[in-house]
Amino acid sequence: MSSLVTRRFSTTVGPGAGGELTAGAERDATIERVDVRFYSGPRLDLELIPFVRTERGGRVELIDVTGRNAIVGDNDVFEFEVSEPLDSTDVLGVEFNNTDDENAYDFVVDLQIDREGGQNRVFGGVFS
Repeated sequence: MSSLVTRRFSTTVGPGAGGELTAGAERDATIERVDVRFYSGPRLDLELIPFVRTERGGRVELIDVTGRNAIVGDNDVFEFEVSEPLDSTDVLGVEFNNTDDENAYDFVVDLQIDREGGQNRVFGGVFS
């Protein structure tokens, strides 16, 4: 049985709208990959920031985009390799902002999660 699962965040963002979609981590794990899909139309007007919010209130942005504050695109698919350990109390999410005041746009963000990972992943391999 595979320990990999995918958590999908997807919505249509209305004109000038912003917000976030979130879900609980549910168990210790590791985010291994972030896939971002922009459907045709936004011409860089739709901004996305995948993140993890910790129980202590900290926020870790999963992708560092040089020269921008967010991931943007138009009819693009981006795949990012990451290795972000999760605690069962963490919250996964995607912040979104549509800077176009006239059109709505769609996106999908998939987080590939290894449930055999997590905060204790290194110790399991060393002390097993």
